[in-house]
Amino acid sequence: MARHSLPPDFNALISLLDDPDTEAFTVVRDRISAFGPIAVPVLEEAWENAFNPVMQKRIEELVHQIQFDQVYASLQEWLKGGAQDLLSAYLLVTRYQYPDLNEEKINTLIDHIVRDIWLELNSNLTSLEQIKVFNHLFYQIYKFQNINTQHPVPENFYLNILLESRQGTSLSLGMLYMIVAQRLNIPIHGVDLPQYFVLAYTNLSSNKQEMGVDAPEVHFYVNPFSRGTVFNQKELIDYLKHIDMEPEEKYYMPCRNVHIIGRLVLELRMAYLIASNEEKAAEMHKLEKLVDRYRKKL
Repeated sequence: MARHSLPPDFNALISLLDDPDTEAFTVVRDRISAFGPIAVPVLEEAWENAFNPVMQKRIEELVHQIQFDQVYASLQEWLKGGAQDLLSAYLLVTRYQYPDLNEEKINTLIDHIVRDIWLELNSNLTSLEQIKVFNHLFYQIYKFQNINTQHPVPENFYLNILLESRQGTSLSLGMLYMIVAQRLNIPIHGVDLPQYFVLAYTNLSSNKQEMGVDAPEVHFYVNPFSRGTVFNQKELIDYLKHIDMEPEEKYYMPCRNVHIIGRLVLELRMAYLIASNEEKAAEMHKLEKLVDRYRKKL
């Protein structure tokens, strides 16, 4: 069905959502859902004018389903396109919880962070000096910090909340750190370490994606959850031994963006389960399975 316009009788179709017959309701719901995001403003207006609690609940569920389908489709397009831009995917996942997300505001704030760090950098700095300057601006001036809770709530993973509160998980902080660093051509890449997401300073340029083809040389690691603390491979391997994990290559080599987004939706699913929100956990599981289908291809 065409999604670019709504038929004249669309409001009449909405009025049928309160049909007590389950089969009839399903037909109406599916017809409305087929119009996609263009139907959402009209549905929201209908919700405001509805006095029937059943009608309101059905509209809420339908709007959410349309918005989830849009996130799913957009994430699939990102994956099909090669999963190149981490920020784009992070915004997509954030839009799941915050469908009215102001992306322009987020991009503007990230641009400001990039600019302020860029002003303090120069070509004479060593790699360690670059990170020292970066950490000063990121953690002391912009005051980003970790959320040290036993069970992080789902909101702590989303980009808009991170930028507003300046508090995040190791994964959300690490993703933002990586996005900003790569904008500055600092060769920082994610490492899919168990329990903590860390970063690697490598010899790869920021826009190089052939992680599995040209084995990168890791100069050192950065812990975004600990104010950008720098550590070496021996310390990373010691950590793996401490948590009884074999030091496999995937735990200390840079990973692709698709793995990072896969980890994001996985950790969100677990957070929603802890919060007893099984419906949202199930939707995150759908996104997780979508990412997994492309993980081996990219």
